[in-house]
Amino acid sequence: MHQFSSNPTWDILTILFFFAAVFLYGLMVGRNKIIMLLLASYPAALISEYVSLYSERFLTRFNIAQIIFFRSFIFFILLLFIFWILNKSGFSRKSIHKKTGQVLFLSFLNVGFWANIVFGYALSLHAGIITITPISKLLFSSDSAHLIWLILPILTLYWLEKN
Repeated sequence: MHQFSSNPTWDILTILFFFAAVFLYGLMVGRNKIIMLLLASYPAALISEYVSLYSERFLTRFNIAQIIFFRSFIFFILLLFIFWILNKSGFSRKSIHKKTGQVLFLSFLNVGFWANIVFGYALSLHAGIITITPISKLLFSSDSAHLIWLILPILTLYWLEKN
């Protein structure tokens, strides 16, 4: 355990950064905006996959880290743009519910979904060169983890709506 705390890997630090940022944002704006952010993640992920397919020739002149950054950057720009569209279209109700437990869990789902997408970008390029910890590989980059991270937020939103 001491070895982990003295030398954390890039994937663990990425997950911790995403979680802290999304959780703090959720506490500031409330549950409804976090739900909109989660909903905006789905079309952003789908569109960014197609943008990446069309930019393959452009990306061949960059190294692996730059390609991962580019693909992640495109995803997050699309995410913010779709979030802005949803917000302007009145998708979000004006009331802010400070349900800390729900904000914490929805933040966790956002981070899990985003980590699944970003690690998928990294491992799709050169799985032999990019190394992640076994726990990150199990939780975010296996085929079953990908399916779970696609379905779990939808089921959670359905459950929150029913309750």
